[in-house]
Parts: sequence; C-alpha cells; structure tokens
Amino acid sequence: MLFRKIKGVRIEGNKQMSRCAPLRDYLDPPVVSIPLLQGMSALKPAVEVGANVKIGDIIAYREGFGAMPIHASIAGKVTAIKKVWHASGRMVEAVEIENDHSGALSDSIQPEKNPDGLDKEALIQKMIDAGLSGLGGAGFPTYIKYQTKCPIDTVIINAIECEPYLTCDFLMSIKYPEKLVKGLHYFMKAAGAEKGVIAYKAYNQAVEDAVKPYLERFPGITTFPLKDVYPAGWEKYVTEAVTGKTYPKLPSQVGVIVNNAGTAIAYADMVENNIPLIARNITITGEGITNPQNFYVPFGTKVAELVALCGGYQEGLDPKYAWYIAGGPMTGKAILIDDLVVNDTLGAVIVIPTPKEKLHPECLGCGKCADACPAFLTPTEIKRAYDMKDETAIRNLQADKCIACGLCSYVCPSHIEITDAVVKARDSLKKGA
Repeated sequence: MLFRKIKGVRIEGNKQMSRCAPLRDYLDPPVVSIPLLQGMSALKPAVEVGANVKIGDIIAYREGFGAMPIHASIAGKVTAIKKVWHASGRMVEAVEIENDHSGALSDSIQPEKNPDGLDKEALIQKMIDAGLSGLGGAGFPTYIKYQTKCPIDTVIINAIECEPYLTCDFLMSIKYPEKLVKGLHYFMKAAGAEKGVIAYKAYNQAVEDAVKPYLERFPGITTFPLKDVYPAGWEKYVTEAVTGKTYPKLPSQVGVIVNNAGTAIAYADMVENNIPLIARNITITGEGITNPQNFYVPFGTKVAELVALCGGYQEGLDPKYAWYIAGGPMTGKAILIDDLVVNDTLGAVIVIPTPKEKLHPECLGCGKCADACPAFLTPTEIKRAYDMKDETAIRNLQADKCIACGLCSYVCPSHIEITDAVVKARDSLKKGA
C-alpha cells in the first residue's frame, strides 16, 4: 500500500520566552494531589486517608488495559481523597498527600546491581513496576509498545518538541544527556533493536552537542536533525523522516518504536535505581506570565504555585480574562483557571491575554486549514458535516485520518475552533465502526 508523504508547516514557535530559563527543580511542595486518572482510565486507590507514605510507595493501580501501579511523589500523610482540576479540563478524584518534608524513600528504591545484565523481559517488567507512561502528552503505558509481536530494529527518541511555546523537553535533554542516551540504550535492549536514534530540531544543536560525548559508549546510537516544521514530533512524521518508511497504524509495523525524551530519561532512573514515575518537566509560559520558566516537579503539584514562582501574571492582567491552555497550543486543552495539578501528560500551561475582539468571526473560505493539514484533509468541510450530523459526508471526507495536531485551528484567521469539531467527527466514526 502506498502512503502520501506527510506535510510539514513552518509556524512561529514563541519558544524564546522560556528557552533561556534554566530547568528549575521544585521537588518539595507543601502538598500534592495525585489524580486518580491516567489517560481515560480511572485508577483504584490503594491507600486510605490517614496513611503515611514514602516517596515511591504504591498509592493506586491502573486496572484492565495498561494495568500498572501509581506511586507517591512525596513523603507524608494521605489527608484526603478529593476532586481537583485536571489537565483534561474537568475535575477528577485525587489522592492528597501533605508533605512531611522528610524525603523518605520507599524500600523499593534501591540501586540495581547489574542493570546491563537485565534481559528483555526484566526490562519490560521494570516499565510495569515503575508505572512508566509516555511523557510526550498521550500518557500511553510504555510497556505495551514493547510487548509487540512485530520485530523491532529501531528505537527513536523524540526530542523534537515541535509544539510552540514548549521548551521543557529541550532543557531536560541538555541537562541530562547521559540519562537520555542510557534510557535509549535500555529501550533498545527491551525491544531487541540494534539501532537507536535521537531525533531533534536542527536549530537545537545543543542537544547534539550534549549527547555526543556519550555516544561512543553505546554502539548503534546516532542522532538525526529534523527541519523546523510542525508536526515534526508526530511519531508518523519522525518515523518517516528517520527511516524513510511509513505505516497504516503503528510504527511497530515497520520495525520502529518511538519514545519521548523525558520518558527515556525517566527510564534510565528506573532501570538503574528503581525510581518509579513520580515527577515530570513542565513549561509555564505565555504572554500573560511575568517570567516564563521550566520546572521539574512531583506529580500532583499545583500549577498555581508554579505561576507564583514565575512572578505571577503580567501587570495589569486580570487572571479571569485570560486563555489558559493545558499542554501545547496545538494539541492542548483550553481550561478555565490555573487551579489544576501536574500529571503525567501535562507538559505546559500557557497563559495568553484574551484578545478584545475577533476580526473575522465567521469562516472566510480561505482554505488555510486545508493547506496546512498534514493529513491532507479539508477541516472546515468536516466541521460543517459534523455540525449537520451528516455521517456519510464525514466518512467520505476521511475524518478518521485526523491526527488532532491542532494546525487547522492555529492557522485560522477567524480563530475558529476547528480541531475540536474534526476530532469529534473522527471519534464518531470510530464509535460507529
């Protein structure tokens, strides 16, 4: 089967706001509220109110598909199971832990005596035990990728970070290059792959410079610079760019597994020190933030605290009159307030002052959304069909090919929220299939 070559579009990155800010550790918040939700899966709590926990203790389980444990991100007392605002834009149950500031570690967190002696099965079990999910935004349980029956010859680390505004993956990569390379090395062993590739945007030469000293210790690992286009970070795009191959559903069909840079760095700690997934990097940025910065924080940290560490909001900005985006502006979710907590999928919170008016409130018929679409769709036609509930038209327009990249909304001069309608149209086809 032949597939059309994926398009890429050059867009304004707005990364200069936070790119030069160092990655700050904020590891000792007074309280965390760890959401009992991962992806679309509700979690079953494993602790009761009043229990004392250490960093890394199991506090919940994901059951069914992607089953694995979830761990405490700080040490302290479980003070409540209550609802908090989540990156999905809704309130969900969460385990609240009050920090005792002891930094006490679970007994399970111990250095691995011989990490290079671990075989494929042991390395995959590490992913399960650590509760490793992808930190690129989807939150997919990582071990499932490595249980594929397809032969894998290449593991690609996505250090591209093509979303506008976001810079936390870039800073993680240059701060922890050895862990990035080691994480890829262990992923390759878990996959039985001979080749590993660290893909990055060509203008981020600092990534290449940072990892280069470690490459000679790990044969088979190389780097690959990509053009500054969106959606270069989409796994289908990066797979095609690196290998010259494309696929109908999953990269494993062409012998490839793709993991995020932050996921690889976390995995190195899991393999070598048995540290579970309890923290992540996040960018707090946007024209509404006084001093945009990047942080490394425990899961359950309140975003409002991070905004305060950035100096708060720009002078004169009333927080009630701002756009809040949980995640990148292309694929993130519009939220109402900053009163949400960090979870495994939240790589950024962007604050943008609300424009006073929209110059063109209706579709102009300019076709920019279709020109930009990397999947070669006509987004406004799909939106129109969805609004009219015309399932036949939705199917004929191939809405199922949408990758939810957000480009159609981003380039729209009328600021119409096209992506949401197209994604709903796509999902309606899947439900009816």
